[in-house]
Amino acid sequence: MKTNKVTKFLFRRQIIGLAEMYLFLFAAFLVLPFLFSAISGSLNDYSLTNQMQGSWVTAAFGLYMFVISTLSYENFKFLIQNGISRETFFNAQVIVNGLLILIGNTFNLVYQYAVLMPLGHARDTNIYMSSYAGYFNNPIVAFLFNFIFSGLLLIVGALSGMVIGNFLTLFSKFVQRIILIATPVIGYITVMYTASRVILDRNFQMTWVANFAKFVLGYRATGACDPFPMIVSMLIVSVILLLITRYLFSKKQLKRE
Repeated sequence: MKTNKVTKFLFRRQIIGLAEMYLFLFAAFLVLPFLFSAISGSLNDYSLTNQMQGSWVTAAFGLYMFVISTLSYENFKFLIQNGISRETFFNAQVIVNGLLILIGNTFNLVYQYAVLMPLGHARDTNIYMSSYAGYFNNPIVAFLFNFIFSGLLLIVGALSGMVIGNFLTLFSKFVQRIILIATPVIGYITVMYTASRVILDRNFQMTWVANFAKFVLGYRATGACDPFPMIVSMLIVSVILLLITRYLFSKKQLKRE
């Protein structure tokens, strides 16, 4: 019973936040450009169609899920102080994230198929469409796997945010700032170095690391990539991240102000 009440509480807060984010983005990307064009007298240059073709609509939801999953301490603090257990909060947060991903992923795909593709005549509207869409000849099957693939990406992103957020709460605010500053720098250097090795070093391209990456990504010499290895990999990663998050929740403590 408590889980249902906490789930409703968190869902109401986060769905309102999601609506506010979309209202802000639509105002920023659609209304403001129109106003600026009207004020400057260049209204002929304004195109609602062009403004709606941007990927900001679909990308925003993934960013929102990562942020709210990372910044969950205030909700945790409020509910724990009101007699809610860690297990109840954890279960409710996972349920709410799942519901939000179901809603957001559905909206994203509808927007892609109903707006981006007809208006921009684009096909590479997300990762799945750019690399895996051609694997299936049946458009209904392709759409179904697009939904599954995109949903799993959102799940991995949300769970990654939960791991990061709960890991940071184990430290003082000073240490949190150091981690938040150092991690992106180290990550950027690591990614750039690895990318340069993959692109420029032919010897590295033949190593087990490169071969393993090709296997996970479903790379094929001809035709579209195979989505199944990536789907299985994301399922495995999701389970691992969920277990890590559950463990970190058990160690999570309220901090003294």
